[in-house]
Amino acid sequence: MLGLVKKFSLLQCVMVFVAILAVWRPIWLKDLCREYIVPHLFARTVTKNTSGEVLFTLEELSKYTGANGSKGLYIAIMGTVYDVEKGRKHYGPGGSYHFFAGRDATTSFITGEFEQVTDELDDVLQLAPRDLLSVLQWKEFYDKEYKQMGKLVGRFYDNQGGETKYFDYVKAKIHEAREEQKSSERIKEEFPPCNTEWSADSGTRFWCTARSGGKERDWIGVPRKYFEVGRSDYRCACVHPDRLDSPNLKEFTNCDPQAEECMYKFDEATEN
Repeated sequence: MLGLVKKFSLLQCVMVFVAILAVWRPIWLKDLCREYIVPHLFARTVTKNTSGEVLFTLEELSKYTGANGSKGLYIAIMGTVYDVEKGRKHYGPGGSYHFFAGRDATTSFITGEFEQVTDELDDVLQLAPRDLLSVLQWKEFYDKEYKQMGKLVGRFYDNQGGETKYFDYVKAKIHEAREEQKSSERIKEEFPPCNTEWSADSGTRFWCTARSGGKERDWIGVPRKYFEVGRSDYRCACVHPDRLDSPNLKEFTNCDPQAEECMYKFDEATEN
């Protein structure tokens, strides 16, 4: 009898259940219902891939908000689902990060948007490259502090748990951001930041030392305005005498071009 029931469809199983209700022992019927009918009627939307990794749908993840009657307290970052129960005071109802519970709101870690829930909160490609690196720092924190529970089917992972084409674009942008960061670090070594201080009476003082910019070197340099490519603003840089011809540099008004120190008032002149 049980072998036949296993092969039946859900409708057929229910029909058999009704047909034998009046003639079979209640205890046996209770076992039949528990083992073969109820699991079909109340199957969860959480599935596993061939590697045994748990895959969540958006609908299923939304049930893990930590509220009364919820299944737990989970959040997702870039499609990875974490159990944040040990941080309930932050992520649970009433907590400052409860906004993240039961969803992937990755971009909100950067934008600070905690009010409006949209379908774009996990779209990290809208972020600037440097902000995307900040997202990775957040993810590394969760990898270290919280247990990974599975993957969220959507932008980052498909219904088999494989990385999507979107994720490929994200990784390419991460690579771009890291290269940009390396370039920025090289520029700071070549044109290290000045020491600065400000007072209402005298204005801003810029000066260079062999350690300005936080790194020891064998030269001091002179203060110059340094303009990064594509930006209209500038920062003060200590420049080696051999690099004063760089097109990214401009002298400070009313400062001795050869001096290691400069006093500068922004209202003395309008400068670009």
